[in-house]
Amino acid sequence: MNYFWLNQRSEDSGAYRDKEGKVYHYRDAVAGSRKLSQGDWFVYYMPGEYVLFGAGRIGTIENKEGLVQTNYYASVEHYRPFDPQLSARDIKENISFLRGRTGLSGVPQNSIYEIDRDDYLTILRAAGEEDLILDEA
Repeated sequence: MNYFWLNQRSEDSGAYRDKEGKVYHYRDAVAGSRKLSQGDWFVYYMPGEYVLFGAGRIGTIENKEGLVQTNYYASVEHYRPFDPQLSARDIKENISFLRGRTGLSGVPQNSIYEIDRDDYLTILRAAGEEDLILDEA
C-alpha cells in the first residue's frame, strides 16, 4: 500500500474525465502512472487554488487502450472531502517535501506524486480526518 498526492483540476477544465470522489482519470504518459494501484491511499490537490480538498482510497482501475496512449480510470473508495479545504501554504512546514522551501516551490507538478505515510497522516490530521485509514495493517 502506498500514498499519493493527486493533482486534480475542476471537472469542467481539461481533457480528463475526473469525477471528484468517484473516478480519477489519468494516462500512461503521466509520471507516476505505473505506481498507482488498487488499495493505495491519496489526497487531492487543486493546482492554482493551492488547496488540498479531500482524501480517499483507490479502488479498481480500468484501462482503455487508445491509438496513441492508454487511459486509466481509477475508482475512488472511502472518499472524504475536507471541510474546510486545507491551504498548502498553511501546512507546508509540516510536510517533508515542502518544508523549508520558498513559497510552494516543492508542490508536485506531476498529476500523480508518491508521498510517504507520515506526510499522508499529517495532511489527514490537519483536515481532521485521521480516522479515514480504515483497514491499514
